[in-house]
Amino acid sequence: MIEINLSLKEGLVAARFRGAVTNTEFTELAAAIADLGSPYGVLIYLDWVRVDRWTFAPAQANGVTAWRTAARMIERVAIIHDHHLNRQAAWLAAILRREGVTVRSWQPQNARAARVWLGSAAWQLH
Repeated sequence: MIEINLSLKEGLVAARFRGAVTNTEFTELAAAIADLGSPYGVLIYLDWVRVDRWTFAPAQANGVTAWRTAARMIERVAIIHDHHLNRQAAWLAAILRREGVTVRSWQPQNARAARVWLGSAAWQLH
């Protein structure tokens, strides 16, 4: 499950991943970001701390295409995750960096630093 909060005025998308996450949900998140139509680079905060299970298949072409399209709207991404999600974080970071997005991965104890790094004042959303 993915819970999404956004503030276009602040240019922030905060997404909390909980329980079991599917590739379909992950691709749909990218599509939602692409549909924002923001004229400014959006800041993305991805909280993956409470993911229990994620059967991840990075070779799916539609997932790559969706995130490459979403990258046009994104300035920076902070991914908060435990070590068991390193593969997913590395895959997403590689796709987004190739499109010119700045991406950083953070351990849960550094989530506050990630929010500071993003530099948004809209943290009441998260």
